[in-house]
Order: sequence, then C-alpha cells, then structure tokens
Amino acid sequence: MKIKFAVVILSIMLLTVFCSKKIDRQGVDLKLKLSPETITDSLYLKMDYEFKTAKEFKKFAGEYSVFVHFWRVNSKEMLLQDDHFPLKKVAAWVANDTIKYSRVLFIPQFLNEFDVDFEGYEELRLTVGLYNPKVQGKPIVLFEKKINIQPASIVAPEIVYDEGWNEIETNVNAKDQFDKSWRWTTAKSVCIIENPKKECTLIIKGGVNKTAFQDQKMIFKINDALLDEFIPAEANFSREYTVSPQMMGNGDEFSLKIETDKVFIPAKVLPNSKDNRELGAQVFFIYFREKLK
Repeated sequence: MKIKFAVVILSIMLLTVFCSKKIDRQGVDLKLKLSPETITDSLYLKMDYEFKTAKEFKKFAGEYSVFVHFWRVNSKEMLLQDDHFPLKKVAAWVANDTIKYSRVLFIPQFLNEFDVDFEGYEELRLTVGLYNPKVQGKPIVLFEKKINIQPASIVAPEIVYDEGWNEIETNVNAKDQFDKSWRWTTAKSVCIIENPKKECTLIIKGGVNKTAFQDQKMIFKINDALLDEFIPAEANFSREYTVSPQMMGNGDEFSLKIETDKVFIPAKVLPNSKDNRELGAQVFFIYFREKLK
C-alpha cells in the first residue's frame, strides 16, 4: 500500500510540474537513448542513461531515485515503470560529473491489433527524473518524450508452435506477467521460426514439475544442433542465448526443438487429477528478436 500511495503522490506532483511553464533541472542534464529504434510491445527495451551535472550543481541530500514511467496517453494509465537507484548514488554526485549506465526492461504485450478501433499504434509518454519521497518539493523532471508503440508482429520473427504442443492455458490472476499463460510440451515439441538472418536473442522461460521428477533434463536444439541441456535447479527456469545466422541456416525458417528426457501423466502423479495428458515441461514465454547492440 505504501508503494502504491507513493506512486499516486508522485503522479500528482508530476502533473503539477508539467503544468508549470518552466522546469528546474537543478544543474542536472540527462541524455537517454532507447534501442531498438522501432519500439513495439512484447519487447526488451534497452535504455542508455547519461547524467551530467553542471559546474553550478549543488549536491543533493538524501536518497534520490530515478523514476521511469511509461504512461498511456489516451487512458492516462501507467503501463509500466522502472524506478531504480542509479549506478552512482545521487548523494555522491558532484559538479561536472558524468554517470553512465544501461538498463533493460520488458514492454508487455498490451496492444490488440484486431480491435476495430486500433489505429496501428498507441502513444505513450515516457517521463524520467529524480525523486526523493522524504524531501518536500517537486520531482525533478529530466526527460519527457512521446513515443509510438507498435504491435510486435510488424518486426518480430513469427513463431509457430508446430508439433508436440498441448493447448495454451491461462491464469489471469498470476502476479508475474510471464506466468499468465503457458503451454505444456510433450517429450519433443517443435517451434518453426521465421529466419531473420541476423544475430538474435532467444529467451525461454519455463518450468518443470519437481514433484514428478527431481532430475528432469531439458534439451534445446536449433534445427538438429544442440543448443543447451540442463537439469533445472528450481521448478521455474529462465535461459537466454545468442543465436547466430550460421546456427539458423540459410532457409527462410528454422526449428527450435524443446525436448525432455522424462514425461509424466498428472492423473498418476497428482491427487484428484483426471488429466491423462503426457506432459513434459511448461513453457511460459519464448522471446526471439534481433539482438540489442
């Protein structure tokens, strides 16, 4: 409740700042680079921060944090935020200082391109600055920009869940956005992916049933070449890989194979279950996009 209350207070204070004619940056300048240039939903977005202080900069007292807010312009709702402490504490900043670092955040899938009212994009307002909830006064707004978010389908390679997959399942009440939907594999499940012929990032978030097996092995292959094999230490796992054009081959598409050495039938393992499907592992999320530079 305290966090939500702080966000509401900060939002009101930001609205007050935006209505003012002049913004006092208190001797701090921020250059912010977003990559990739084409921003979509269902995207890992890299944000390169470069804070510079002027010669007349006076040190701040207290623990200031960086607020990073993405607002939906039409609905005036916050889509996501990435509030954080910078690489070097603000209290330690001095005149003529430069603080540079990068962060990556995930823009969730929120656009409905099949909606008759959808115009091909949605406008967001990105607001970044410094804020200390323990200090009276306005937040220091350092960066504000309106950006158009397009659906991922315009640039993301298409992923087709081909053979060996069970139907998609959902849990709308899941706290983690990546846990809201999933598919169960069988012993061998295959995705067919459009070949972008560029170096890409592959992220697979999944889970295994430790009640059924403590030592279940996961095996990932690109086409027929082994990408990785491992026994998850915990029930849920997340793996990230760089996939080169050579690994994908010269065709217009390639295969991602997710295999497991053990499968189970819920009705034989879980009390009161009547599920007679043969299940391997849960796959919550497969991300495949051009690698961020």
